[in-house]
Amino acid sequence: MKLKSLVLVGASLLFASPAMAAFGLPNILGVSESHGGKANVREVVHDCRRALHEYLESQYLLIDALDLKEELAARKATLKFAEKGSAAQSDEDMIAESAACSDVIQPRIESNKSMDAEHRKLAAVAALKYVRASLETKKMASELTRLDTGSLGFGDIGPVLYLVRNVPPLVSNAVSTTSKLMKYLSANNVDVTEANKAAGDLGV
Repeated sequence: MKLKSLVLVGASLLFASPAMAAFGLPNILGVSESHGGKANVREVVHDCRRALHEYLESQYLLIDALDLKEELAARKATLKFAEKGSAAQSDEDMIAESAACSDVIQPRIESNKSMDAEHRKLAAVAALKYVRASLETKKMASELTRLDTGSLGFGDIGPVLYLVRNVPPLVSNAVSTTSKLMKYLSANNVDVTEANKAAGDLGV
């Protein structure tokens, strides 16, 4: 009976669908695929990673709008994907790079340096994109906190808990940056009407 059970377990692992390994969450025998179970966890993790990519891209655009190319170039040793976010980036890479981008952006905002007409126009677009990406990331942070991690196997729990621990602080930083950014851009006569409307949902 024990031998038969082992054979069944082995067969289940060998013929598991490749989809079960999507997003770094390999299938673990006995984990539910029902709503609220592992299938839902995979969906939330996928959407969270997509939101992180969008947030990172919005930071790149904001860096360009704030005329920070030299500062960005100086950080390229840290910013591994400075040209554009890559789908191959790990969660750790994206969150570390986002923090490094913040280290480039925040000093400029706090410096109150004046902006020229070209960068003011780009900043209006970048600010709206940044706020929208921050909102999406905030939404996913909320989804992460509601996940039933009890449905996960040993091999799954690490990547999910990493996001649960690290995405909310990233969102807090985004909210703080948004508040300062709106004031800085407004002082430079940048049209942030739409960005300000969107920022209301961030609590800014």
